[in-house]
Amino acid sequence: MLKNLLNQKINVLEKSMEPSLIHGSSIIMRKIILFYKPRRFDIVHFKKDGSNLIKRVVGLNNERIQIKKGTLLINGNKISEEYTDNKYIYDFPEMIIGKNELFLMGDNRKISIDSRKFGPVNIKNILSFQRL
Repeated sequence: MLKNLLNQKINVLEKSMEPSLIHGSSIIMRKIILFYKPRRFDIVHFKKDGSNLIKRVVGLNNERIQIKKGTLLINGNKISEEYTDNKYIYDFPEMIIGKNELFLMGDNRKISIDSRKFGPVNIKNILSFQRL
């Protein structure tokens, strides 16, 4: 019973997290009860403009994030991303993630609408997470 209070099943309704999460599958995620201390690469379920989305945490508050030729850079350091088969080459200009904000991206970078489009997400909008 306690397991049901702390966890929730989330249906994957989009293709933006493929190949990690397949459209039509489901994932068990831990509910945010009191607070959430994010870690890079957590998978999070959050609300954005009335929609429930699932993305991956790639940038934490007060970090400098940039993408050059498809390579994720945090504070100027290359970050290895084994969870994505990223053959999509793109750039994203450097920005500083604000206090209590996260930079979230889908694993399927070519089709994902994420923080590259709508900006960082406030931690208070995170509903549940899975730590891998």
